[in-house]
Amino acid sequence: MNATVSSGHDFDGDLPLACDLYLQWAIETDYVDVPNARIDQDATTSVGLLIEWKTQQAASDAAELVHALVIHVPSVYLGGSRSAGVGKIRRVWALTVPTAKLPDFLRRAGRLATRIELAMPMAEGKLGAENVKARLSRSPVLAAVLDDGCAFANDRFRDGMGTRILWLWNQDPEARGAPLIAGRGPTPQANFGYGGQYSKGDLDDLFDTADGRQDQAYQGAGLAGMRRRATHGAHVMDLLTNTEAPWPSGADPWEIVFVQFPRGGVEDPSGIWLKRHALDGLNYALACAGSDTRTVVANISWGPQTGPHDGNSALEVGIEELVQAQADLDPPRKLIISLPAGNSYGTQSHARVDYADGGSFDWHVPPDGELPAFIELWWPKGVLPGAAALRITAPGKASVAIEPGKNAAPDKSWWARLKKIGDCVKVLVVVRPTYAPGPSGRMPGQHGRWHFEIAPTPSGIDGSVHAYVARANHNMGARRRAKASYLCDAALQASRFVAPASREEEALDSAIRRVGTLNGLATGASTYVAAGYVSGEFEIARYSSAGPTRGMALKPDFACLTDRSQARPGLRATGSRTGTTAVLVGTSTAAPQLGRMLVMGPPPVEYTPSPPRPERVGAGCLGAQPWLLRKE
Repeated sequence: MNATVSSGHDFDGDLPLACDLYLQWAIETDYVDVPNARIDQDATTSVGLLIEWKTQQAASDAAELVHALVIHVPSVYLGGSRSAGVGKIRRVWALTVPTAKLPDFLRRAGRLATRIELAMPMAEGKLGAENVKARLSRSPVLAAVLDDGCAFANDRFRDGMGTRILWLWNQDPEARGAPLIAGRGPTPQANFGYGGQYSKGDLDDLFDTADGRQDQAYQGAGLAGMRRRATHGAHVMDLLTNTEAPWPSGADPWEIVFVQFPRGGVEDPSGIWLKRHALDGLNYALACAGSDTRTVVANISWGPQTGPHDGNSALEVGIEELVQAQADLDPPRKLIISLPAGNSYGTQSHARVDYADGGSFDWHVPPDGELPAFIELWWPKGVLPGAAALRITAPGKASVAIEPGKNAAPDKSWWARLKKIGDCVKVLVVVRPTYAPGPSGRMPGQHGRWHFEIAPTPSGIDGSVHAYVARANHNMGARRRAKASYLCDAALQASRFVAPASREEEALDSAIRRVGTLNGLATGASTYVAAGYVSGEFEIARYSSAGPTRGMALKPDFACLTDRSQARPGLRATGSRTGTTAVLVGTSTAAPQLGRMLVMGPPPVEYTPSPPRPERVGAGCLGAQPWLLRKE
C-alpha cells in the first residue's frame, strides 16, 4: 500500500532564504507531485537534502546542530575521513532529515547555509545480509562508475582472480546487501545508512553459488535491472575499463567501484534525485581507495538540463571540494571526474532573452504526462528580485505577473515562485501532471502553449535571462512516465522551412538557442566534459550539447567518438552477459572514453573542425580507440 509523504511542516512565515525553490515547492504542495515521494506506508519517511554552508565555522556549527537534533550525517562530511582530510568538516553535505524534524532543522540551519536543496525523499531501507569481506583498492588507478546496471558477472569485468568489481553499492532503499553503517563497509566513515553493498568477495561468492550462471548471480544480488540484455552502466563501464584497449606497461587492469543509482532516480528524469546520490556515490568511491591508489577516475554519464549553469550549484561546489581534498592528501591523489556534454543541442530546451531589451517565448507542455513539467529562468547577476519582470500566460487563461512572494494559481494546477538564489534571481515554474486529476481534488496541469514574456528593463545591467526546461526523455531501462516539453517562438517556427543543410544552425532572431545547452552538472572548474563526433569526417554529433554557460565554462574539453556514421549512430560495447553487445547513442559514450584517455596521458587531438567550433568540441576531436572501430 502506498501513501504520500506529508511534509508535516509548521513554519511561521516564509522558509529561510537559503532554501531552494524545489524544496519550497515540495513543502508548500505537501510533496504531492514530487517524483518518487510515494513510499511504503509503514516506513519512516525522510527528505534528502544537499546543503552548502556559508563558512567553515558555519559547517562546524551545523555539526553541533545535527548532533543536538539527533540527525544522522555520514562521517565523510563531518571529518576524520581520508577523502576529506583528517579533522576537516566539509562545507557541502548530503544528508537525510526525518520529516518530523524538518521544520526545526530548516529554521536553525537556514542562518548557516548558503543554499539548501531538495534531493530525493526516501524511506529507511530494508537491509539484508551483513557478511562483508572488506578490502581497499590496491590498484594505482581505481575506476568509479556511477550509473545503472552493474554487470559484475560478465567476463568483460572478470579476470583470473574473480570479478574486478571491488565494491558495489546499490543506493536503492530496499537493496539487498550489507548495510552502510559504521564498520560495515570499505571504511567506518562510509556510513551512509541506506542501500546495500557487496564487496568483491561477496560478489565472487554469489557467482560461485550460482555455478557461474550469470542470471542467477544477478538475481542473488537483487539487481532486477540486469534481466535486460543491455544496461547503461555495463556499456559505460566497458568503455572506461575495457581490457582490449592498451594498458601501460606492467600495469594491471583497474579495479572498479560501481555505485548503482536508485531505481526511483533512474525513472525520474527531472534531476532532483541526482544531487544527493551523486555526491554520496563519489564519497563512497573515494572511501574504497587504498594507500597505493594515486588516481581515481569517476564517470557520471548523467546530468540535468536545468540548474544555474555557472559552476555554483551545490553539487558542483561539493565536487570542487572533493577534488581539492584529494589533491591535499599526503601523498596527493588525483581525482578525475568525466561528464557528458549532454544530448540537448536540438531539443529546444534553452532560451535566452536580453535583459535590457526583453522578449518572449512559448513553452509547449504535452498532454498525458504522468510527472510534473519544470522550467527554470535565471536573471543576470546584480538584478534584484523586484527588477525581474516576468508574466506568464497559461493556455486559455489571463496572464499572471510573477513577483517576489507567493504566486499560486487559483486552481492549484501550477506553481511559480521568484527568489534570489546566491547572486542571481531564479524563477521556478512547475506544471502538475497533465494526464488526470490529482489527489485531494487538485486539478491536473494544463497542457498546451504557455507564454513567457520578459519586459524590457533598461537598467545598465548587461546580460541575458536564460530559461532551461527539465529533461523528460526516459533513461535507458526506465519506465517512461514523463512527456518532453519544449520551447518555441515565431522565428524558430519560420526556420523549419530552410534548406536541410541549415537546419542545425541557430534560427535568426529567435530566443530559442542551441548554444548554452551543456549538461547542468558540467559547468564546474575541475570536471572534464566530453562532446561527441561522428567517425570518418569528424562531423560534430547533431545532438551534442554546446557551450557557453552562464559562468566561466565556455565549452566542452574535448570531443570523443560517439557515432559510427550518420546512418549508424551510436557505439557498440558489451551487454549484460558475456558475449553480448549493444549500441548506445549519446555523449554518455564519450565521457568514459575521455576519462580513460586522461588517466593514460595527455589526449592527442586528431582533428579540429574547420571553421573551429570550440563551443561544440572544445580543444578538438580525440582519436578513437581501435577496438571501437572494429567490424561488426
